[in-house]
Amino acid sequence: MLKVGDKIVYGANGVMTIIDIREESFGGACRSYYVLAPMHSKSESQVFVPTDSERLVSMMRPLVTKEEIFEMFSGSAILPEVRWIEANRARQEHFKKILESGDRREILAVIRAIDESAKQREMQGKKNFLADENIKLRATNILYSEISVVLGIPEDEVGEFIQNLTM
Repeated sequence: MLKVGDKIVYGANGVMTIIDIREESFGGACRSYYVLAPMHSKSESQVFVPTDSERLVSMMRPLVTKEEIFEMFSGSAILPEVRWIEANRARQEHFKKILESGDRREILAVIRAIDESAKQREMQGKKNFLADENIKLRATNILYSEISVVLGIPEDEVGEFIQNLTM
């Protein structure tokens, strides 16, 4: 059972804190909600997740452990193969679903696939697609914010930390 003060990852929203569990009446029906606040956002917006919605509650995941972080970036880590779709719109939808799934290994695999595509396009004298770069930025923010909280390091130092792990 989740409680006030727990830090979780909620879908593609990144790391959030459960700031309250309370009854609210939206649209005339009174239900119990988890009230979530983003940890790494200047926004004061809150997310309300009905406690009785299996689908939405299933998107609330515990933070990755330190051991899982080190394993994910070890040289022997095997990442899933991300299917590259040539059609831009279909690829973006595919990548968005991966981000929303919250599977950290798949999110990391998306980042690496976009990086590989960017290298290939650069060799052809082309720039990477802006939509791919935006997905990569979202994916990076999701991973980095979680790693930052778990390891207690500033988010802007996570990239360097990962580079040191992979060397």
